[in-house]
Amino acid sequence: DWEKFIQYLEREGGEIWQTYFFASEHDPPLPGETSFYQFLKEQLRWEVVVYQLGMRTVSCNNCDHTHTTPVEKGVDVGLATRMLTLSINQAYETAILVAGDRDYLETVKFVKGLGLRVEVVSWKSGLSNDLETESSAPVIYLDDLKDEISRNGNGG
Repeated sequence: DWEKFIQYLEREGGEIWQTYFFASEHDPPLPGETSFYQFLKEQLRWEVVVYQLGMRTVSCNNCDHTHTTPVEKGVDVGLATRMLTLSINQAYETAILVAGDRDYLETVKFVKGLGLRVEVVSWKSGLSNDLETESSAPVIYLDDLKDEISRNGNGG
């Protein structure tokens, strides 16, 4: 439950003035995707940045069979660019990065080098050790919050 998630973060660290959500969607978008992004934008007032899914062709080494699968494109670069741009403009004191991918490591180091904070929220299994080390505060693990912030959880 995205509302419970933001409420948890605000309870722990104070008001969050702006939330960005980066994702990829199908072309044409699936009905569930469109309604979810509209909910985030219209109800929660998040900035939603959506890229079109790319396609990757995968080949079997044993039988030469190929199939095409959708892959997320542009999300990591878009998020990192937004974090960097806002940090250079001193638009925040603390960024909360909900990701665990090592690809964000240089972005986090740069932002911290400007004297700003980056706190990481991630699943334990998806968290890079390097990113965990660079977090300005102890990492918040989504695994530990699952019951509290899930739709059916006891968080309300």
